[in-house]
Amino acid sequence: MSKAKKLYKSYNWIGEIANKTIIELQKTAGILEEIHNTFFNQFDISSTKFNLLVILYNSSQDGITLSEIGEEMLVTKANITGLVDRLEKQGYVSRKRHSQDRRKVIAAITKQGRKFTEKVIREYKIWSKDVMTILNDEEKKQLLNLFNKLQRGLVSKNLV
Repeated sequence: MSKAKKLYKSYNWIGEIANKTIIELQKTAGILEEIHNTFFNQFDISSTKFNLLVILYNSSQDGITLSEIGEEMLVTKANITGLVDRLEKQGYVSRKRHSQDRRKVIAAITKQGRKFTEKVIREYKIWSKDVMTILNDEEKKQLLNLFNKLQRGLVSKNLV
């Protein structure tokens, strides 16, 4: 039995709608993370590494600082350094010192990394469309609206 299925069965005791809603969101996120990881494993990459590649893919050719990547991904510079190290070993990313501030490190996507990212993006679009056939277009729009409303509300309550 998968982790997601075990988690699903372990929260049946919750009765209140607010609690149940949060738990259902967490369970759904766990299931999506599990199938997401399976998708990215076929490319020998994690979803976190892929997110970093997409950020670099969409940045200027010169790259961006590790701090900027960290802000975009909401993780520490130390975590970004490790991710960049691993992506550099795979040949997808290069790094150099900032020309005006030697304390700053700039990461940029390589030609190999750009080609790889384009391939994964193509496959991801096909995969995600297939995964989301569970919902019709109207349900997807409703879900997106609810997620956006929830995210705005959480931010406005200073919970993020």
